[in-house]
Amino acid sequence: MNPGSKFRELVAQGPVACVGAYDAMSSLLVQQVGARAMYISGFAAAASALGYPDVGMMSQTEMAEHVRRICRVTDLPVIADADTGYGGILSVQRTVELWEAAGAAGLHLEDQGFPKKCGHIAGKTVIPADEAVQKIKAALAARRDDSFFIIARTDAIAVTGFDDALERCKRYADAGADALFVDAPESIEQLQRIAQALKPCGKPLVFNSARTGKSPYMSEKQLQELGFGIVLYPIEGLTAAHRAVKDVLTTIVREGNTDAVASRISTFGEINELVQLKEFVQREASFK
Repeated sequence: MNPGSKFRELVAQGPVACVGAYDAMSSLLVQQVGARAMYISGFAAAASALGYPDVGMMSQTEMAEHVRRICRVTDLPVIADADTGYGGILSVQRTVELWEAAGAAGLHLEDQGFPKKCGHIAGKTVIPADEAVQKIKAALAARRDDSFFIIARTDAIAVTGFDDALERCKRYADAGADALFVDAPESIEQLQRIAQALKPCGKPLVFNSARTGKSPYMSEKQLQELGFGIVLYPIEGLTAAHRAVKDVLTTIVREGNTDAVASRISTFGEINELVQLKEFVQREASFK
């Protein structure tokens, strides 16, 4: 079964959580802990791969390579951020081709203007809805396999208002998007209204569960009761790593040794086990 079909099967079975990976090693951990699907955030990619903020600085081909590295080491279906598609109609179609070739199960395409920004920071703009609809249609037409999952995302709440965000999603559903994603709702009331307004579209609804972002925290059970079928945990691995690494390195620099952090770090052997050193050694030995 290809990645898109795997993801569609999970969605059909009920709500699915896509746990964020920010690099190849974190993707191994996502799989190891038992997640059923994975997510690659543009925010996490820009921070981990480039040390940049999520303000449109990471290029299409840089992100495609980032997605490829992560997909190469996991069997889980991966949904990957595709920002605005990195340009006009032809760029959107190339983005779909690159993400699909990289091994992703699908992507989400947003209706922001350029330069795009993280959905949970200020200063966003959105393109006209007509233009966004054409981008979605172009993305759907570019798929080599119809199972490749295309999510339409709107960032309109903070720009043109909540009602416009809902109307945009209705149009994106009519254009054929596989799922609908209203980013950065700011209250439980807004989440309830999103579900009520968009359920009739017959498309899975996506919630971005970035705990320290603009949106309220809700459990998967609560989201399921509202009617959301896909939950993204975009940056939790990244933010956990940031705090843990910073604390450990601060202690080492202050103390001049690793005694105080010995119980807080993985062993050399644990990392080698995660990256399958034994299997690689055996593979090499089989040719001697």
